[in-house]
Amino acid sequence: MKLFIIILICVSMYSCSGVSQAEYVRWVENEENGIRKEKTIGDFTFNIQYCPADYLKIKQGNRDKNINSIAQDEELDFSFIFRIVRPADLTDRSVFQLINEFNFSLIQGEDTDRSVLALYENNFNISPIESFTVVFDSKPKNCDFRFVYDGLALGTGPVMFTFKQEDINRIPKPSN
Repeated sequence: MKLFIIILICVSMYSCSGVSQAEYVRWVENEENGIRKEKTIGDFTFNIQYCPADYLKIKQGNRDKNINSIAQDEELDFSFIFRIVRPADLTDRSVFQLINEFNFSLIQGEDTDRSVLALYENNFNISPIESFTVVFDSKPKNCDFRFVYDGLALGTGPVMFTFKQEDINRIPKPSN
């Protein structure tokens, strides 16, 4: 009987480590937590989502696997989802197809890195939102950092989003 109680306590303690995967996704996507940001410049609204490795794994559908072991198995890059809400009267979407990895950079302290991948998600004009997955080869250093879109294709000028290291450190761990 004592062994059963000890096992029950251990199982309940283990299951309480971390938030559920659904809670984790909600936390990461909540603008109040500092890793999702939005700003409007001219007729365009820009939205950026920092994507931690656990978030990417959950969103990719690996819900039935142990998230911690997946993160250890793969070396994941520094990733963002960058969205541009275009004005309703902009019907020529070809300008968005000109945006590529050379238009994005990550500034950490004195270092500036160019993105290694900018994947454009064609929505076939179903939505006014143009979405890009932007990946950097570098990992965040222990300092605040800035994501920069140069704005050349849209003529907006540089669009910068600053992320605070304290917000990154507050990201909860998902439970298995």
